[in-house]
Amino acid sequence: MAMTNEQWTVRTGAAALATCIVRTLQQSDRTFEERFLKHLDDAYHQFRDDSDAVGADGKPRDVIGVLEMLTWTNELLTGWNPVVGQRRPLLK
Repeated sequence: MAMTNEQWTVRTGAAALATCIVRTLQQSDRTFEERFLKHLDDAYHQFRDDSDAVGADGKPRDVIGVLEMLTWTNELLTGWNPVVGQRRPLLK
């Protein structure tokens, strides 16, 4: 299913906001970004492999949107995209 403009806006906005927070904290703690990226990777794998997310109807939730947002946050921070390769990170 194609992503709606609203979905793209929310996911991109959340990823950009997380990137701004990391960049700000990085100014006072030089190791913060490295630790954040590790947690981001751990969260990605947990949602991908062990997701127990269920909706109000008791059916499993689709975690693709969550995985995309985590991936986009990583890409904004590192500049790495598996399709196009290394690019300039956001705010660097």
